[in-house]
Amino acid sequence: MAVDVTSAKVQRMLVAGFSDVRLTKDGGFSVPMGTTTVFVEIKEWTADKDGNPRSLVYLWSPLGREVPLSPELFEWAATEGRHNWFGGVVVQKQDDGKTAFVSYDHTLLGTTLDPDELSTAVSMVGWTADDLDELVTTKFGGKRFTDS
Repeated sequence: MAVDVTSAKVQRMLVAGFSDVRLTKDGGFSVPMGTTTVFVEIKEWTADKDGNPRSLVYLWSPLGREVPLSPELFEWAATEGRHNWFGGVVVQKQDDGKTAFVSYDHTLLGTTLDPDELSTAVSMVGWTADDLDELVTTKFGGKRFTDS
């Protein structure tokens, strides 16, 4: 129930705050920003102390795909990739064991979310990712979200 309520609220806030909001196949939303996109997913979370349902709003943007794994990539993600106010870099090893999907993510509480908080977080995640995707692919290899 909390996910449905939060999802409807998030959709209203996104449409009011951004000119290009799209629905995703899994029921979330996406907001294109430069050479990347902010994906907005609503997740169920643990109930509060009174047993009321709660939800999370998970924001993420792709920075690079098919990025070759290296100690330098992991070190950068663990240090410089964590220096921003909104979010941090995530490196996910791919099944081939040689490459990674690199993204930038941030999580908000869904049940107490307000429009300014959501629009600020989406903007900060999007514009940070738009800057970092170029850095990741130039420094470590791979492709940006918009590259073919």
